[in-house]
Amino acid sequence: MIKQELRSTIKNLLQKYTEGAEYHNEIIDRAIERVINQLYTATFLASPLSIQRYVKRFGGTTAIPVVLDAVAGIYYSSYPTGYSIVPLPDKSSGVRRVSTVAQAGITFFPMDQRELELVNDSYFENVSDKIGYVVTQDRVEYYGMTVPIATAGVRMDLLIPFSDYGENDEVLVPEIPDKSNIGFTDMVLTILSVIQPIETKDDNLTETTVPQKPKQ
Repeated sequence: MIKQELRSTIKNLLQKYTEGAEYHNEIIDRAIERVINQLYTATFLASPLSIQRYVKRFGGTTAIPVVLDAVAGIYYSSYPTGYSIVPLPDKSSGVRRVSTVAQAGITFFPMDQRELELVNDSYFENVSDKIGYVVTQDRVEYYGMTVPIATAGVRMDLLIPFSDYGENDEVLVPEIPDKSNIGFTDMVLTILSVIQPIETKDDNLTETTVPQKPKQ
C-alpha cells in the first residue's frame, strides 16, 4: 500500500469526536511510524534475514559518496539527503547492507565501535581485504576503505522510517509475528486514542481541543 493510502485508511477509521475536529496528518504518521518500527524489530528478532524485504536501496543510479574526514582520519558516508534509519538491535542497525558499485562479492562487514578501536591497533588490514563499517546516528564510518572504492562510491540498503517515504512510495507493513488477534490498524488506533484531536479553525492555526466546562 502506498503511504498516502495507508494514512487515509487510518484516518477514515478514527472516531469523529466533535464537529470540525480532526487528527493532523503528522500525528497519524507518527503513530503509524511507531507501530511499524515495533513490527520491524519484532520481525528482525523472529527472523533476522527477513528484514531485508523492507529495506530501500540507495546508490543504484548515483553512487553514495565516500568522504575522507581529514581531522579524524576516517572515511565515511552520510545518509542520503532527507533520509534516516530505523535502529535495530545488531551491528548493522538500520544499514542492512553496504556494497561496492560493482557489487563484487562480500566486501563490507558490520562492526561496533569497540571492534573498530581494537583493529585500529592491529595488523588486520594487512591480512584482509574486507572493509568494516560502523553505523552511527548520522553516517556510516569505514575501516580499511581503499581509494578506488572511495572514489567510485557505494550502495546501501537502508531500513528507513515511515516519515521518510514519499507520498506515492509503497510501504510494506510487516506481519505481526505472534499472530495475535490485534491487527496493525488496531495498534495504531490504540496509540491515537490517547492523543487529543486537533481542531482546525478558519485562521489556519491548529490547537489541541480542550473539553469545555459545563455552564453553571
